[in-house]
Amino acid sequence: MSNALTHPLVRAYLSSVEAEAAVLSDDRRRDLLADLREHIESVLPPGSDDAAVQEELDRLGTPREIAAAAIADEPGVRPLQPESRVRTAVTLAMMVLSAPFWVVGVGVVVAVLAAVRIWRSTAWAGQDKRLGIICTLSPLVVTPAVAALLGAGGRLGAYEIYGAFLIAAVAPLAGAVRLGRGAARLRPQAA
Repeated sequence: MSNALTHPLVRAYLSSVEAEAAVLSDDRRRDLLADLREHIESVLPPGSDDAAVQEELDRLGTPREIAAAAIADEPGVRPLQPESRVRTAVTLAMMVLSAPFWVVGVGVVVAVLAAVRIWRSTAWAGQDKRLGIICTLSPLVVTPAVAALLGAGGRLGAYEIYGAFLIAAVAPLAGAVRLGRGAARLRPQAA
């Protein structure tokens, strides 16, 4: 017989609660999930069928309701809110497009503006914001480091410089993809 916590519906439910409660501190989120696990284990016998599991999960409330109650109990914590697709797209484009222009100086300004937009956004939790900002500003360090490595043979030509820019653009692109997915997951909830 399997434990109630290993049931696919329970795992999906707990995963959704964790995602909805992303704005909570790690400790508070862990406590919330531990309380939910303990409750589910106490009310569902091992080997419960899908109908019994779903009934109990419905009785608990939706993951959004559970997270909203926990967020409301935390002073100074605001729930994630979707922002417009255009605003998100502009922010992510600024992240990615700033990378090739670091050497000119324009990229620095665009990257700083993108970092400010990410930090002020209501669509991402603190951890995602920090990751986005690090990815956005990473070409400042990565471009010269990669150029030095590629030009270690004593020659730093056009190919080495282009290679450095391409490699430096990977982090902002990866960060933009992750933030874009996070914003997209939040958007359907607004409906």
